[in-house]
Amino acid sequence: MNKEKRICIIVPNGFPVKGGFENLVQDLALTLANKNCDISVVCTEFKEEDVPDDIRIYPILKFIKIRYIGFLINMSLNLVIFYTFLRKEKPYIVHAHPSFPSGFIALPAKLLDIPVICTSHGDDIQINREVGYGSRQNRIVTKLVNITLKQSSLHTVVSGSMINDAIEAGSHPSKIRVIYNGINLDKIPSFGETDILPRYGITKDDFIVLYLGRLHPKKCPDDLVKAFPKVVEKVLNARLVFAGKGEEETKLKRLVFDLNLNDNVIFAGFVSDDEKWDLLKSCDVFVLPSVVEAFGITVIEAMACGKPVIATNLGPFPEVIKNGETGLLVSLHSPDELADAIIELAFDEDKRVKMGEMARKDVEESFDINKIADDYLELYEELINRKKKVRL
Repeated sequence: MNKEKRICIIVPNGFPVKGGFENLVQDLALTLANKNCDISVVCTEFKEEDVPDDIRIYPILKFIKIRYIGFLINMSLNLVIFYTFLRKEKPYIVHAHPSFPSGFIALPAKLLDIPVICTSHGDDIQINREVGYGSRQNRIVTKLVNITLKQSSLHTVVSGSMINDAIEAGSHPSKIRVIYNGINLDKIPSFGETDILPRYGITKDDFIVLYLGRLHPKKCPDDLVKAFPKVVEKVLNARLVFAGKGEEETKLKRLVFDLNLNDNVIFAGFVSDDEKWDLLKSCDVFVLPSVVEAFGITVIEAMACGKPVIATNLGPFPEVIKNGETGLLVSLHSPDELADAIIELAFDEDKRVKMGEMARKDVEESFDINKIADDYLELYEELINRKKKVRL
């Protein structure tokens, strides 16, 4: 084992956990372990028993909920707990996901001359008050994030669109690096692992438009519902599937009823990992009309399944989706444009297939977890070499 690659990853919840950035952290940890790194993960609880033996899990942190009284108590306890852990384990690098609260908890590493990398995944530094998004809506969090980013050795963001957010949150431009999210292509299961399609009466004759993710105002799922009357007018077999739960669900169901779309819209709720992949592989088009997004890992999951993606022409999407080649980009809050893009792809199967093939190729070349892990390894080596020069 290369002792110069002794990496401690810190996350503010259980490990492993299925979700957005949690999927990235899990895949990254496993991939780094396969690349001869000594990986330890510090978290709140150990969720499963299928993690390889060469990754050590330390479920020692206290769970933090910003809005509760115990926030400052648990945060203080975590600083002491993590400092004690570092004194014993002596990792060469601490990699915190995301910058808050994990990055702040990781700061005791500076007292021991251990470099800290903070990776921001969205909510920790992005802010959009109109849709109630971002931890920095809280003044205490804003201050703690600022301290964290000023004290960290490097700050990685998962898209170039986040650079301004990082600077506004307190990061110095010289510390910021862009490393995209990635997925483990080898983990995508075979199609037909679940019964989710027949359960909702979805057949091969349907034209399936898929939305996968939390039903949150920032993702603007209502724009997709508003687009659908125009879609079903032209595409009679069109069906819209919402896979996910969230605070917008009641509003969306009411909107579906008001627009007389009950026969065309399916609310699948929370889906398992295998169900997710069956939906991604069976859909014809994947849509994510967000107003704010750090990366949108579901986008590359859809692309990995050979599906064209329709998304808004802002944030990270122009970096991930090649407009007209791997998907289509539309204006924000434009149900008409959204409908036209769906209809265009519904009536041009050759274009859909070609876009899907190019999308899969893009994921293989740019968003495979092995490439992402190599990018992080370069940063680790940069910090290790920087530390050696200081000692000399």
